[in-house]
Amino acid sequence: LQAVVEIIINTTRESLLKLAKMESKLRMVVYQNRLALDYMLAAEGDACGKF
Repeated sequence: LQAVVEIIINTTRESLLKLAKMESKLRMVVYQNRLALDYMLAAEGDACGKF
């Protein structure tokens, strides 16, 4: 029983670490997209009026 619990714990830990890495990468992509959108709107000269 202890071996099964350890396997579950290790698998869960690995899964959570992978999810944390994916979330970090996703956050970076969202930030980059936001910067690109802000840049494009500012280039049009009406960044605040669009929204």
